[in-house]
Amino acid sequence: MANYYEILGVHSGASFAEIKSAFRRLAKVYHPDKNPVGKDHFAKILKAYETLSDPKLKSMYDYRLDYNLTINENYSASKSSNTKTWSFDEKELKRRKYYDEHIKKYAKTKETYKQATEGKKHYNEFKYILFATPIAVGLFLLILNLASPANTELKKYIPEKEIEGPRVTSLKMGDAPYSNYFGRNKFDTIADLSLTVKNNTGKEVIVCLFTKKRFIRSAYIQKGFYAQINELPEDSLIIKYCTGLIFSYSLKPLEVEVFGAFKEKPEFFESKTATALNSINELTLQGGINEGFTKIDETKFFTKD
Repeated sequence: MANYYEILGVHSGASFAEIKSAFRRLAKVYHPDKNPVGKDHFAKILKAYETLSDPKLKSMYDYRLDYNLTINENYSASKSSNTKTWSFDEKELKRRKYYDEHIKKYAKTKETYKQATEGKKHYNEFKYILFATPIAVGLFLLILNLASPANTELKKYIPEKEIEGPRVTSLKMGDAPYSNYFGRNKFDTIADLSLTVKNNTGKEVIVCLFTKKRFIRSAYIQKGFYAQINELPEDSLIIKYCTGLIFSYSLKPLEVEVFGAFKEKPEFFESKTATALNSINELTLQGGINEGFTKIDETKFFTKD
């Protein structure tokens, strides 16, 4: 960057009068009319004067000039600080030559050998793992094979757990078991009496209703539930019921040609007298023998009178 102050021969803090006076002095010397050879230099003088005589252009130029001078100073200082001057005597040169020919060469050879050795070492370790893995697997399988017969012999003396069927009854509310055995269900739509039976026995209940002449109806009631048996006749009823757990049609009662029985805790009961129905009839069955009933055996329960 051209230094306009140096071109005009003034200092950087020169006033406008000093700049103008310097321009006039130089113009007399380098103007093309008086000095054709100084045409190029006069152009620089004119450019410097036009810039420094305009306050706005001068302010911008001063900022750029200061910035460039700062950069140049920093660069020169940095370059001078990094520049080193080396001087070697004959003894130092001989020492460096010996280092390059012997020590440095040996160090490079040693490093190359070290890298080659490490690479070989890694390959050897991988090779050992590759061969050792199948051997370890084979030993493991051999141990399992040797242990299997002993385990088999041991299992012979472990009693098998008894296989039990599902603990779910084959009946649901609304079913009428034993109807095929005792006879078809009868419905009296004219009298249309009803009997509500509540099951508080803690077991499942099958209620069978009879008159002196015929079988009327049967009903299954889950424990804790009640059932309302509708369309019953005016005739007095004889009531039989059995209790138990887990009803299954695959079971057969003893000495009776009927299919279906409770698997656990079966008990049988019969009313002592016939019961006449009225407009409101309710029977609550508790566990054990209820009032008005007597306990009977299985054969009597399935007797057809």
